[in-house]
Amino acid sequence: MLRFLQKGFVMSIDKYCITLRNELLSHITGIKNSGFSLFWDNTTPNYVTRGKLERVYEEYLRQAACFGLFLVTRHSNCPHASHTQNKDHDYIISNDYGLNIFYNDPDYIWSGDQMYQGKRTCHCPCSPDQNPIEHWVIEDVIYSKNIDTTNAKKIYPILSDIYAAIEQSGDKQPRSGIRENLLRAVLQLNDLILPVPVEDHIKKVSL
Repeated sequence: MLRFLQKGFVMSIDKYCITLRNELLSHITGIKNSGFSLFWDNTTPNYVTRGKLERVYEEYLRQAACFGLFLVTRHSNCPHASHTQNKDHDYIISNDYGLNIFYNDPDYIWSGDQMYQGKRTCHCPCSPDQNPIEHWVIEDVIYSKNIDTTNAKKIYPILSDIYAAIEQSGDKQPRSGIRENLLRAVLQLNDLILPVPVEDHIKKVSL
């Protein structure tokens, strides 16, 4: 299990949302469209933005385990000779939490939420000592059955928007896509921080 969970680390949902919101707002203000000149452009390159967002995503994905959200990776169609699909559970699973888990493990809620599905060059658990190799992976978001995961299920779409922003931050991709996904994440964070969602408050004061 995660080290900070072993030590009894507990983060409140308010602190999680407020600190993440502040992080995203600081990055949004720094994402400006590139200059029109081929010879002078002092805006932040996409690769720098991508690196910053990856660090934010990884940190807040890690902390989301406090609320019962975990990301596990299914590995399929690996070309290593040692790769054999588990006959009972179909996929080899890896994770960063030290969890002993298999596909559709009944100790967790498999809702169908995913972060990514496609080809990726990475290590496969079937051959940890081999070089990374291209194969099909599926990143599943699963939830603990041992705690209330109401907040975890609200965090998932926020993290998904951050991941989408990272995917939009490739070389020569328009920066408007990065901002759009981060702004959507901030709007969702606003609803989690406020006593009632903004839309509900608007309906109330409009009566």
